[in-house]
Amino acid sequence: MRGYDISYLTTDLLRDITYDLEIGNTIAQRHNATFHQVLEFNPKTCVDYEHIPMYSGVSQYIPLPETSEMCFLVPKSAPKSVFLVLLDPYDRYSWIAFGLTVVAISLMLYWFSESSRQTNIIFIVLEMLMIVLNGPTHQLVERFERFVVGLFMLLSIVVISGYQSLVISFISSPRYDPQLDTFDAINDTCLFMHDIGLINLGYHFKNTHDTYEIFESTDTMWKVKWCVLVTCTEANYVMAHVGNVDKPGKVEPGSLALYNDEEWKRMKHQLKYFRYSKARVQSTTAMYRVNYNSPVRHRLTFYTQAYIEGRLQYFPVLRKSKPKPNEILEDTLEVVAVQQMGLKDLLIVWLLYCVGIMLSVVCFIGEHVALCMRKIKSVACKTIAKIK
Repeated sequence: MRGYDISYLTTDLLRDITYDLEIGNTIAQRHNATFHQVLEFNPKTCVDYEHIPMYSGVSQYIPLPETSEMCFLVPKSAPKSVFLVLLDPYDRYSWIAFGLTVVAISLMLYWFSESSRQTNIIFIVLEMLMIVLNGPTHQLVERFERFVVGLFMLLSIVVISGYQSLVISFISSPRYDPQLDTFDAINDTCLFMHDIGLINLGYHFKNTHDTYEIFESTDTMWKVKWCVLVTCTEANYVMAHVGNVDKPGKVEPGSLALYNDEEWKRMKHQLKYFRYSKARVQSTTAMYRVNYNSPVRHRLTFYTQAYIEGRLQYFPVLRKSKPKPNEILEDTLEVVAVQQMGLKDLLIVWLLYCVGIMLSVVCFIGEHVALCMRKIKSVACKTIAKIK
């Protein structure tokens, strides 16, 4: 090749490029050429071939023995309000079903029970609620009434026991909103910066932003639900290092030292608010994109195929660095564990106690109001009868 200078560009700078450098150097040594890697995102000189995480344009593509994926850096879920502990043990459909059950049983007793037929329907509903809280408040006379109320009490015991155990479990450990681990959830929630390149590749996100005031602080970025699309190799690299130390102690062969001490500390602080989502896009076979006018095009195709057929990407000489982790951890710098309750955590217990007292008082007042209505109605009927 008469000393031709082979130039190679990769925009995925945290990818292990030991395999790429070995192919380039082999071609250069065997065919009288030189090889160098271009370390510019927008090179001013012509590039013979390149590796990019997203492919676009008409070129010759050479498949590689690996996959290329894009990941999302998304905000971590916010802690749920402590007041939601009262409702979260059951979903809304369960609460609706339980409420309809109370109404249905109250109507059944009002229509078919002789003793309950003379009672106000509101009084029967309050009695059902009292049965749920503390059992029946008066003796049941009829067999039908005892049968229906007994089945309802059996249901209440199961529901309340499950409710109490779940409330205790929810109080003892912190709870968070659902994580953004699906593309639909990310698209509906996240705020992305306006990017012409992503739009040209077909990524039309619902929420986009043009200015940069959201980057004033990490807290502001978290509040506006800022997200960004990054390479999964970057996610794996960062997760493999920043979770244990402030910075990697040694730069691995085939990787680049892109972050200094201050940047690693800033990234570690940022990952207290953000995490790498499990959602993946652009999952495809990794490829070289080769310039049609490059004299190395045919030789690169031949040697890449030879390396793949010889499985040299697994050869120990080429794999000088340790394999990167394939799976990204679900959470960064945070171990989910049951936390010991403190004095502040007991606030919800007093709230539950106060709510229970208020419900008991309301049921008591409602019961007396219903009894007074019956007496007033009886007195009114007697008065009208005397008048007539």
